[in-house]
Amino acid sequence: MLLSLQQKYILEVLRKLGCIRQDQLYVLVRSKFQSPNFEVSDARMESMLRQLRSGLGDFHVDGDFVYLTQGQPNTSRLEAVSVMLELSKGTPQDFTTKVEAPRLIRFTLGGDKLKLFSVALLVHISDPQQFQREWWERIVWINDSGAPPKELVLPPKHFFAARKPDGSHCFYGSNEP
Repeated sequence: MLLSLQQKYILEVLRKLGCIRQDQLYVLVRSKFQSPNFEVSDARMESMLRQLRSGLGDFHVDGDFVYLTQGQPNTSRLEAVSVMLELSKGTPQDFTTKVEAPRLIRFTLGGDKLKLFSVALLVHISDPQQFQREWWERIVWINDSGAPPKELVLPPKHFFAARKPDGSHCFYGSNEP
């Protein structure tokens, strides 16, 4: 099967994440390929996904989810992707899920200077103060409830992403530099 650059990118994203919501995938594809000469419309995205589904046996579109056979929805990872898309305004420089727990995803933001972020699941650690991070890394904590635990104290360069009812996040950080 002959694939477009956009379809190859879709498969690359799925190999990294296993499963993604369609709205998240659309944002990633549009941010990578949208240009004055090329529009990534909803109809074009649907057509690309339909072609992939009919041409590849392990490619699936089920409701809001796009996944490869071995990838199933993981709510924490899907929320981590949402946080990444919000912080990067839909244009992360790069990302990976090959990270150590409690991290779920690591991504970089471009600009004048690259910035490294990791989204981590708070339930895997009892005290963020004891969590070891790379000195250049920023940690964004999430949890299943979406609300920050009472008495949560974050060290410098650590943030908490509180989920709002619409699915977006408010970001809270430490008061230290």
